[in-house]
Amino acid sequence: MFNNNSIRETEGCLKNTNMTTRERFEQLKALDMNVRSAIEQEKVNIELEKLADIDPEGFESAVMESARQTLYDAKSLTIKKQMSQISDIVSMSYIAKTYFSKSSSWLSQRINQLDVNGKPARFLPEEIEVLNFAFKDISKKVGKFRISC
Repeated sequence: MFNNNSIRETEGCLKNTNMTTRERFEQLKALDMNVRSAIEQEKVNIELEKLADIDPEGFESAVMESARQTLYDAKSLTIKKQMSQISDIVSMSYIAKTYFSKSSSWLSQRINQLDVNGKPARFLPEEIEVLNFAFKDISKKVGKFRISC
């Protein structure tokens, strides 16, 4: 919950030299997402401005990294949504074993971004390529398949 104590704690953190600009930015961003009034919003905005004044280059870097992460997260959610359209049709276990030489839980962790070693599991760009190849390959196999009498 966001309150004046949260702002005071954050203001104190801004004076804490042990925190990087990125860590401070992320903390303020989290507070910003939970504001409940215009006054709270203004306090967070002031702290963000102070942070930008203290370390303009670090602030810019933190903002850019946050934007990259947001874009990556959005793409990852899109992957999950796309996968849900065919996961009932195609065996995810087959894909995991045949194309990745991994377990079905490995694939599930990436599709659902489950925490692995404290971080959400995600597909690497080359794994997305393998996944796309798998679907294309399966599509060809199914397209060629015919039952004979």
